[in-house]
Amino acid sequence: MKKGLLLAGILAVMTGTAANAQRLHYGLKAALSLTKITGAGLKENLAPGFQGGAFFEFDLTKDRKWGIQPELLFTQTSAKKGPDFANKYVTYHNTEGKDKISISAATIPLLVRYTPIPAITLNLGAQYTYMYFIDENLLKANRDAFKKSDVAAVAGAQVNVANVRFFARYALGLSNINDIPLPKYEWNTHQVTIGMGVAFK
Repeated sequence: MKKGLLLAGILAVMTGTAANAQRLHYGLKAALSLTKITGAGLKENLAPGFQGGAFFEFDLTKDRKWGIQPELLFTQTSAKKGPDFANKYVTYHNTEGKDKISISAATIPLLVRYTPIPAITLNLGAQYTYMYFIDENLLKANRDAFKKSDVAAVAGAQVNVANVRFFARYALGLSNINDIPLPKYEWNTHQVTIGMGVAFK
């Protein structure tokens, strides 16, 4: 009986997967990223970087107008210490610290897709970023100046030409990524990405 139920369950999953196969599309993408981190003690300039990885498109409606688009991306960017850093963080400032900060991160956007016509797709959603490597020594005693996690709101547009996607996107950081205890200043991310993706299915 249990084997029969298990077999029925496997068949149901396989049937469901086959039924939804035409609704799932996936591919790879790469983009130029321009990132700015705003807040006391940092230079608020756009820093060029790279973003790339995999994307998935799942159609929620048969006409493909509505869908969701999760992605798994690698992001590399940088920032710079501002001339006012020492004055803002007197207690913690490392006088021998470097000015440049290098950041490598895993970024996971989860977007809603709306395609009013086949050539144009609009995206809106959120993304989570985990900064697994931050090369900085801004503070004394090897303290971390940056938090590891960031959550952002995302909006963008995409032009579809056959299986090629040309896109532009803006992400506004909603998290305070400043981990310096006192004084309490906020650091927020702003990111523009412009790039291209290719769907294999």
